[in-house]
Amino acid sequence: MPYSGIYPFYAQHVMAGIFCGANQMKFKQHDFSFVPVYVGQGGTKTIIEAVQKLLFFEGVDVITGMINTVSIPEIRPMLDTHQKLGLFFDMGERVLPVEGYGPNIRLISMNFWQAQYVLGQFAVKEFGPDGHVIVPVYEGGFSLSTSFFEGAAAAGSERMFSTTLKQDAASSNGLLLDGFFNALEKDTPNFLHAIFTGKLGNEFLTQWRNSKFYDTVPLLVVENMAYEDMLEDVKHLGLKIYAPAGWNRKTESVHNKKFVQDFENFGKQQANIFGMIGYEIGLTLSTMMPYLTKGDTQAALQYLAGQAPLGPRGKLSLNTNGQDRPTIDIAKIITNNHNINQTIIAQSSAVGFDTTNTYQQTVSGWQNPYFSV
Repeated sequence: MPYSGIYPFYAQHVMAGIFCGANQMKFKQHDFSFVPVYVGQGGTKTIIEAVQKLLFFEGVDVITGMINTVSIPEIRPMLDTHQKLGLFFDMGERVLPVEGYGPNIRLISMNFWQAQYVLGQFAVKEFGPDGHVIVPVYEGGFSLSTSFFEGAAAAGSERMFSTTLKQDAASSNGLLLDGFFNALEKDTPNFLHAIFTGKLGNEFLTQWRNSKFYDTVPLLVVENMAYEDMLEDVKHLGLKIYAPAGWNRKTESVHNKKFVQDFENFGKQQANIFGMIGYEIGLTLSTMMPYLTKGDTQAALQYLAGQAPLGPRGKLSLNTNGQDRPTIDIAKIITNNHNINQTIIAQSSAVGFDTTNTYQQTVSGWQNPYFSV
C-alpha cells in the first residue's frame, strides 16, 4: 500500500473490506496471513524491490495492493517465472494495453478512464459541443482528460479548450485561477470539466461557486471530486455539479445493499470506495482459496473464471485488457448545509471507445498511483 496524503487511512479501509468479504465467504481472519511492505509513493523501483522481498524472502502466494499499471510490465516476469498471482487494484486512471498483462496478473479497477469517456459524451449531448477542461500538471499525467476528450469527440464535439495549471498555480499554497477565469471571460464554453484530487478539488469548487460563471456554465467533475467524504467539507456552499460514478453506496441492488450492511456492521464506519475494493479482493481471494493453498495459481484463476462471485458492482471482472465495459452512472449533485443529494440522470458505458491513441498519448513520467501524493 503506497502512501496517500489524500486518503491517509485508505489502507485500513481496504483491509477491513478484505476481511469483511472473506467473512461473507465463511473464512476468518486467521485463515489469511498478510505481510505488509512499505512502498513510499509507489514508484516503479520501490515496487520492484517490494515484490522481490515478498516473493523471494517472505514466500507469499499472492501479491496485492494499489499500483500504477505502468509498473506491471517490470514485475510481470517475476510473477510469471514463479507462477505467483498478482491481484492489484487501481482507480483506473490509465487506459490499459489491449494485450493485457499476461496469465498471472488480475486487476480490480474503478475504471475512471471509462467514466471520463462516458462523461465527455454526456457533456456534449446535454450542454453543447464547446467545452473547456481544467487540470493541474499531476492529474494531467494520466488518461483522464484524454479519455474525456475522446468521449466528447464521439458525441460530435469539434472544439475543446483546456487549461493545464502549472505547479506554482496548483500547490499546497492553494489555487491561482485568475488567468483561467480571464480565459473563460474571453471565450465562454458550453460546459466546464474539472479534474482535481484532494483538497485542491474543494478549493476549486469554492472558487468556482464564488465566480460569475457558476450559474451560467455547467460544471462536470471527475468521479473522485464528488465522493461524499470530499463534498462533506464544502456542501454548505450550495453546489450544483455533475459527476460519473462506477459505484454508489446507495445503489439498491441486492449485493450492494448486502455489502453496505455487512461492511458497516463489520467495520463500524460508513462504506466507501476503498472498503468496497477491499471487499471485492476478499471475495476473490476466498473464491480461489482451495487452489491458492495448494500453490496452483492457474487452477485458481480458471476456477475464478467459472465461479466469479457477485459483489457490490455485480459479477467481478478482473480482466487486465480494459475490454470489459461496465455501466457508468452520471449523477446530478446538489448540496446544502445539511445534505448531499445525488440523482442519477443518465447511464452509459464506454462501448466503442478505441483506446489505442489514448494509450499512446498519455505516457508520462508519473509512476505513482493516482492518489499517492
